[in-house]
Amino acid sequence: MTLLLVVVTLLGAALLYFSDRQQRLLALPLPPAARLGGLLMVVGGLAGWAAHWGTGVGLFTGLWVFALGSMALPMIVGHLVDGYRAQGRSRS
Repeated sequence: MTLLLVVVTLLGAALLYFSDRQQRLLALPLPPAARLGGLLMVVGGLAGWAAHWGTGVGLFTGLWVFALGSMALPMIVGHLVDGYRAQGRSRS
């Protein structure tokens, strides 16, 4: 049950990121329906966390899983897409 909640919460965070117009990985952001789906997945995941672990611990854990997914994904994408380039060298 806990693994399912982690997956749902992280997938919801990923959908929210990839539907944002400032995401850096896809050529075009996902359509607005993906944003709605991501929001529903995050809210559903948080409700599942609260139902499984109780309101205090469940929401705390669910929000941390969402926060880690929301921070780690843009950082990984930024590292892969932007990367470090020395001055004067082209990106190839």
